[in-house]
Amino acid sequence: MAARPRKSIRSSVLLPEDAYARISALAATNDVSAAWVIRQAVLRFLDDHGDQTELPLRLAASKRKTVTR
Repeated sequence: MAARPRKSIRSSVLLPEDAYARISALAATNDVSAAWVIRQAVLRFLDDHGDQTELPLRLAASKRKTVTR
């Protein structure tokens, strides 16, 4: 994983309630914040896919109904 940048920028995202509940439970189990879990997930995603020109985020039709835009 890439080194943490020296300067951080605050950002806000809206998550489905069930996704946030899962993130919060994972964070509590590991004694870290939900923000830490989300930050690590984003950094890992960028490490894995940051050099691609197309995002590998296409959702299956059955899952699209549960995602709020």
